[in-house]
Amino acid sequence: MKGGLLDFDPQNNSLCKFRLKGRFRNITVISAHAPTNNKDDQEKERFYENLEELCYRIPRHDMLIIMGDFDAKLGNKEYLQLVAGPCTIHDSSNENGNMLIQFAIRNKLIVKSTMFPTKHIHLGTRRIPGSNEVNQIDHVVATSHHSSSVIDVRSCRGPNCDSDHYLVKIRLRERIANVQKTPRRKTRKWDVEKLQKDTTQRDEYQKALDLKSKQKTEGEEEIVYKRDGNIWNRQ
Repeated sequence: MKGGLLDFDPQNNSLCKFRLKGRFRNITVISAHAPTNNKDDQEKERFYENLEELCYRIPRHDMLIIMGDFDAKLGNKEYLQLVAGPCTIHDSSNENGNMLIQFAIRNKLIVKSTMFPTKHIHLGTRRIPGSNEVNQIDHVVATSHHSSSVIDVRSCRGPNCDSDHYLVKIRLRERIANVQKTPRRKTRKWDVEKLQKDTTQRDEYQKALDLKSKQKTEGEEEIVYKRDGNIWNRQ
C-alpha cells in the first residue's frame, strides 16, 4: 500500500472518503455509517444528502465504492433486482433499506453485497446481541459501469473486530472495456510482373481502363460553380 493512498478526507462522524491508486483507474472509497432505522426521517435525509453531495465531488473516471453500516434490510423482491441482487437473508425491506434503494437508483449505483450466492454465514453482517441470529445491514455499493470489477463480497466471522458487526471482505478485479475491432479490409495486390511479361494481358487491361474512363466521362453530370456571385456551367 506504500504510495497507494492518494487522499484521505474525513467529512464528519458518519462519512469518510479516501482515494487509492489503481492500475487502470483510481478507486475512491466512501466509508459510511447511516443513522439507525429508529432515527427520525430528517436525520436520515440529511445523511443521504451529505452522501450524495460527496458523490458529486468524486472524479468522473474513478471507480466509486461506498461501504459501511447502513442499518438497511433489503427484501428479496423482484422489483429490487434492478439495483440489488437476490442474495439476501431478509424477506422484506425496512425503512433504511428503502432509502438505500432510492439512493442507488438516483445515482446509478448497484448494491453488490446482495449479488453473490454464498453460504448463509457469509451473508449476515451483524449478530443480534444475546442471540445467534444475524442481520444483513452492512452493504457495499458500486457505480453501475464499474460494478463488474467487484467480484465477491462476503462477511468473515473469524477476525475479532471487538464489535457485534462482522468484517466484510471485498474482492476487486480491475477490468478495461472491450474495444470492438473493425475487420480490416483485404487489399488486392496487382501482379505487375504479369503485365510486363504478357503483352496480351497488358493490352486487354489497358482497353478495360480506357473503356471505364470513357464511360465515367460520358456519364458525368453537369457541375455548377458559383464564384463571386457569378454562376457558370461546365459540361
